[in-house]
Amino acid sequence: MTSTERPAGKTAAQRVDHDLEAAIPYLITRAGARMGGAFSKALKPYGLSLSEWRVCASLNHAPHQSLSELVAHSSVDMSALSRIVDGLVEAGLLVRERSSTDGRAIRISLSETGIELTQLIIPLAQRYEEVALSDFAPAEVKVLRTLLRRLYANAAPLVDGPA
Repeated sequence: MTSTERPAGKTAAQRVDHDLEAAIPYLITRAGARMGGAFSKALKPYGLSLSEWRVCASLNHAPHQSLSELVAHSSVDMSALSRIVDGLVEAGLLVRERSSTDGRAIRISLSETGIELTQLIIPLAQRYEEVALSDFAPAEVKVLRTLLRRLYANAAPLVDGPA
Protein backbone atom coordinates (compact mmCIF):
# COMPACT_ATOMS: atom_id res chain seq x y z
CA MET A 1 0.00 0.00 0.00
CA THR A 2 1.34 3.41 -0.90
CA SER A 3 1.17 6.41 1.40
CA THR A 4 -1.79 7.83 -0.56
CA GLU A 5 -3.87 4.64 -0.48
CA ARG A 6 -6.47 4.07 2.23
CA PRO A 7 -6.98 0.77 4.02
CA ALA A 8 -9.61 -1.32 2.29
CA GLY A 9 -13.18 -0.45 3.26
CA LYS A 10 -12.42 2.94 4.85
CA THR A 11 -13.81 6.06 3.23
CA ALA A 12 -12.61 9.53 4.08
CA ALA A 13 -15.76 10.06 6.18
CA GLN A 14 -15.08 6.88 8.19
CA ARG A 15 -11.44 7.64 8.88
CA VAL A 16 -10.57 7.89 12.57
CA ASP A 17 -8.96 11.18 13.52
CA HIS A 18 -6.11 11.50 16.00
CA ASP A 19 -4.96 14.99 16.94
CA LEU A 20 -1.34 14.35 17.86
CA GLU A 21 -0.98 17.78 19.43
CA ALA A 22 -3.74 16.93 21.93
CA ALA A 23 -2.39 13.46 22.77
CA ILE A 24 -1.09 13.19 26.33
CA PRO A 25 1.98 11.06 25.42
CA TYR A 26 2.96 13.61 22.78
CA LEU A 27 2.46 16.57 25.13
CA ILE A 28 4.55 14.93 27.85
CA THR A 29 7.30 14.00 25.40
CA ARG A 30 7.32 17.49 23.89
CA ALA A 31 7.59 19.20 27.29
CA GLY A 32 10.22 16.71 28.47
CA ALA A 33 12.26 17.07 25.30
CA ARG A 34 12.30 20.86 25.59
CA MET A 35 13.26 20.82 29.26
CA GLY A 36 15.73 17.94 28.86
CA GLY A 37 17.39 19.52 25.83
CA ALA A 38 17.87 22.83 27.59
CA PHE A 39 19.18 21.19 30.75
CA SER A 40 21.51 18.95 28.72
CA LYS A 41 23.19 22.07 27.34
CA ALA A 42 23.56 23.45 30.86
CA LEU A 43 25.22 20.18 31.98
CA LYS A 44 27.94 20.27 29.29
CA PRO A 45 30.35 22.47 31.31
CA TYR A 46 30.13 19.90 34.10
CA GLY A 47 31.00 17.05 31.74
CA LEU A 48 27.73 15.18 32.30
CA SER A 49 24.98 14.01 29.98
CA LEU A 50 21.34 14.16 31.07
CA SER A 51 21.32 10.40 31.74
CA GLU A 52 24.50 10.65 33.79
CA TRP A 53 22.96 13.52 35.76
CA ARG A 54 19.86 11.41 36.48
CA VAL A 55 22.05 8.64 37.87
CA CYS A 56 23.97 11.08 40.07
CA ALA A 57 20.78 12.82 41.25
CA SER A 58 19.16 9.49 42.06
CA LEU A 59 22.20 8.35 44.04
CA ASN A 60 22.37 11.69 45.83
CA HIS A 61 18.76 11.21 46.95
CA ALA A 62 19.10 7.49 47.77
CA PRO A 63 22.68 6.17 48.06
CA HIS A 64 23.70 2.50 47.91
CA GLN A 65 21.38 1.44 45.09
CA SER A 66 21.63 -1.73 43.04
CA LEU A 67 21.63 -1.44 39.25
CA SER A 68 18.01 -2.61 39.11
CA GLU A 69 16.99 0.07 41.62
CA LEU A 70 18.85 2.68 39.58
CA VAL A 71 17.02 1.58 36.42
CA ALA A 72 13.70 2.31 38.11
CA HIS A 73 14.78 5.59 39.70
CA SER A 74 16.79 7.13 36.85
CA SER A 75 14.63 6.08 33.87
CA VAL A 76 17.69 4.72 32.07
CA ASP A 77 17.50 1.23 30.54
CA MET A 78 19.78 -1.46 31.95
CA SER A 79 22.19 -1.74 29.01
CA ALA A 80 22.76 2.02 28.87
CA LEU A 81 22.90 2.23 32.67
CA SER A 82 25.72 -0.31 32.90
CA ARG A 83 27.81 1.77 30.47
CA ILE A 84 26.94 5.00 32.28
CA VAL A 85 27.89 3.56 35.67
CA ASP A 86 31.16 2.20 34.26
CA GLY A 87 32.00 5.63 32.84
CA LEU A 88 31.08 7.46 36.04
CA VAL A 89 33.13 5.00 38.12
CA GLU A 90 36.08 5.54 35.75
CA ALA A 91 35.61 9.32 36.09
CA GLY A 92 35.74 8.97 39.86
CA LEU A 93 32.14 10.12 40.42
CA LEU A 94 30.71 6.77 41.55
CA VAL A 95 31.91 3.86 43.64
CA ARG A 96 30.81 0.24 43.66
CA GLU A 97 30.47 -1.38 47.08
CA ARG A 98 29.63 -4.88 48.25
CA SER A 99 26.26 -5.05 49.97
CA SER A 100 26.49 -5.36 53.76
CA THR A 101 23.61 -7.88 53.72
CA ASP A 102 24.52 -9.90 50.59
CA GLY A 103 28.22 -10.23 49.76
CA ARG A 104 27.38 -11.09 46.13
CA ALA A 105 25.33 -7.94 45.55
CA ILE A 106 26.90 -4.69 44.41
CA ARG A 107 25.62 -1.30 45.48
CA ILE A 108 26.40 1.96 43.69
CA SER A 109 26.99 5.29 45.47
CA LEU A 110 28.42 8.68 44.70
CA SER A 111 32.08 9.17 45.56
CA GLU A 112 33.09 12.30 47.48
CA THR A 113 33.87 13.95 44.13
CA GLY A 114 30.48 12.81 42.81
CA ILE A 115 28.71 14.25 45.84
CA GLU A 116 30.49 17.59 45.39
CA LEU A 117 29.62 17.78 41.69
CA THR A 118 26.01 16.74 42.25
CA GLN A 119 25.58 19.28 45.04
CA LEU A 120 26.98 21.94 42.73
CA ILE A 121 24.46 21.09 39.98
CA ILE A 122 21.33 20.68 42.15
CA PRO A 123 20.59 24.45 42.36
CA LEU A 124 20.84 24.64 38.56
CA ALA A 125 18.40 21.72 38.18
CA GLN A 126 16.03 23.37 40.63
CA ARG A 127 16.25 26.64 38.71
CA TYR A 128 15.33 24.93 35.43
CA GLU A 129 12.31 23.35 37.13
CA GLU A 130 11.32 26.71 38.66
CA VAL A 131 11.39 28.38 35.24
CA ALA A 132 9.28 25.62 33.67
CA LEU A 133 6.75 25.86 36.50
CA SER A 134 6.88 29.66 36.82
CA ASP A 135 3.20 30.32 36.12
CA PHE A 136 1.89 27.34 38.09
CA ALA A 137 0.43 27.83 41.56
CA PRO A 138 1.99 25.61 44.28
CA ALA A 139 -1.25 23.59 44.45
CA GLU A 140 -1.09 23.03 40.68
CA VAL A 141 2.50 21.79 40.95
CA LYS A 142 1.43 19.33 43.63
CA VAL A 143 -1.46 18.09 41.48
CA LEU A 144 0.79 17.86 38.42
CA ARG A 145 3.32 15.70 40.30
CA THR A 146 0.52 13.46 41.59
CA LEU A 147 -1.08 13.10 38.16
CA LEU A 148 2.23 12.33 36.43
CA ARG A 149 3.04 9.65 39.02
CA ARG A 150 -0.40 8.11 38.52
CA LEU A 151 -0.03 8.26 34.75
CA TYR A 152 3.34 6.48 35.02
CA ALA A 153 1.85 3.77 37.25
CA ASN A 154 -1.20 3.35 35.00
CA ALA A 155 1.06 2.87 31.97
CA ALA A 156 2.84 -0.14 33.54
CA PRO A 157 0.61 -2.72 31.77
CA LEU A 158 1.56 -1.18 28.42
CA VAL A 159 5.17 -2.31 28.88
CA ASP A 160 4.07 -5.87 28.04
CA GLY A 161 1.65 -4.69 25.39
CA PRO A 162 -1.91 -3.40 25.54
CA ALA A 163 -4.56 -5.63 27.12
